[in-house]
Amino acid sequence: MPSIPSIFARLSVLWQRYIGARVLAHPFWSALLCGLILPLSYPPFYLLPLFYLATSLVFYLTVQKLTAFSVWQLARLGWCFGFGQFASGMAWIGEAFLVEAELFLWALPIAVTGLPAGLALLHAASFALFGALAKRSQPSQLGAYILLSVLLALSEYARGHVLTGLPWNLPHMGWAGWLYLAQPVALVGIYGLSLLALLSAAFLAAGGRSRVMAALALPFAAFTYSWFVLSDGPTKPEAEAIKITVVQPNLAQREKWRPELRDRHIDRTFKMTLLGLQYAPDTDLIIWPETAVPALIGEGSGFAERLAAELPRADDGRVAYLLTGAIRREVTADGLAFFNSAMLWSGDGLLLARSDKHHLVPFGEYLPFQSFFEAIGLQQLARLRGGYAAGPTGARLSAARLPLLAPLICYEAVFPSLAQGGPRPAAFVNLTNDGWFGTSFGPYQHLAQARLRAIEQGIPLLRAANTGISAAFDARGRQLDRLPLAEAGVFSLPLPPPLPANFYARHGDIIFWLLCGGLAIFVWAARRQPGKRTLP
Repeated sequence: MPSIPSIFARLSVLWQRYIGARVLAHPFWSALLCGLILPLSYPPFYLLPLFYLATSLVFYLTVQKLTAFSVWQLARLGWCFGFGQFASGMAWIGEAFLVEAELFLWALPIAVTGLPAGLALLHAASFALFGALAKRSQPSQLGAYILLSVLLALSEYARGHVLTGLPWNLPHMGWAGWLYLAQPVALVGIYGLSLLALLSAAFLAAGGRSRVMAALALPFAAFTYSWFVLSDGPTKPEAEAIKITVVQPNLAQREKWRPELRDRHIDRTFKMTLLGLQYAPDTDLIIWPETAVPALIGEGSGFAERLAAELPRADDGRVAYLLTGAIRREVTADGLAFFNSAMLWSGDGLLLARSDKHHLVPFGEYLPFQSFFEAIGLQQLARLRGGYAAGPTGARLSAARLPLLAPLICYEAVFPSLAQGGPRPAAFVNLTNDGWFGTSFGPYQHLAQARLRAIEQGIPLLRAANTGISAAFDARGRQLDRLPLAEAGVFSLPLPPPLPANFYARHGDIIFWLLCGGLAIFVWAARRQPGKRTLP
């Protein structure tokens, strides 16, 4: 039986002969290919080995080409990797431009290439900075891999914050798609977990027995921690927990706002709600998705009267509350403003509270330089003159029989900062409409990232999506119920309890910054001394 060192030696020979040599011969095409396959490690595919293959190959290629490539060539290498990653991983965005293809088909090629090209500039910047720093400081080989990991993690942090931010499919999703690798986000957050995942791939690329063992030790530690915190089983609802009913009406996006179909859509949503209440008559809160009703329900008395007339009363006279997404408008100093809102109604037809979406979708809900683009005939996908206005952050909703709820409208659920601000709620409620993206893998990615808010904050999350995927997660991210994509349905369950505020909820990204600082000190301390051999 061959020894472990001999196995590593044979794998090293195979790597150099059959993979490494070919990658080095075609560096830019190799980086692009690695980027293209990387998203296969994210939901809904979950092919975790491809995360290691793609990321390790790019790390290996970059470090090996450090002395031969200029800083600009390294930037090009990073851009190719980033462009491939975003072009394949976010190709589902193109589905939105097909909903009204007669109006927006012309913009589809721009969207599916322009967005990846722009996001890839952050990768390019991190690779260029790596080249500039490494050429000057001459780090050790291991130090070079660590430096590249830290800089790429920092560029991903920037992607989550610069120009409104888009923390979609960060490196952490290679691990966090798996429940038993996702739990460390309660300690280090998504940026810290991204750094750990990148370090694991970097150690693997560096080669050598000890480094490969270190590469395996990081996910093993994440698994061990996850197993420990999940070993107590699902958190059980308290005896007085409220009962929730989630409705997924599955209204086709292309037909949703057609005036002649409006009554039919409203009837459908009410009928599904009443069907759900037949099986769960003790429901305290009904949840409808984002813009569930294609009308201005806050104006006039029609919706309120129907709500009061149709929702049944329990034996003790109680009637369920309704939390729904809706469009509202108000007169402001600048004219008429529209908001994408979450509205809490009593079963008697009274609007009790509302909150407005804060983090709007660029080009979907508003246009940068709105007036200029509208003047030349362009409009956002929502086709609302002037675009939506943004509401304040940290909104909370509550009523007499309800605990404090934190609404996260649409892709607000992918931003840790929006989940962390404001008073600590009993639950997150993600109201979304992923109908724009059909049955692509976009809704699956959205769901997986929304689940992380539950784990990260230790707070259960309830998700109502127009066409799916609607789901409920406890405070550890365990799925309690779910409705499939592109199907109508209803589910009910008691609200699971939140956990005490965890480390990340109290301290945010402090571990991420400490890790970055500590690794930077290590790289500097372990740099090569003058006169010693430089990196290959």
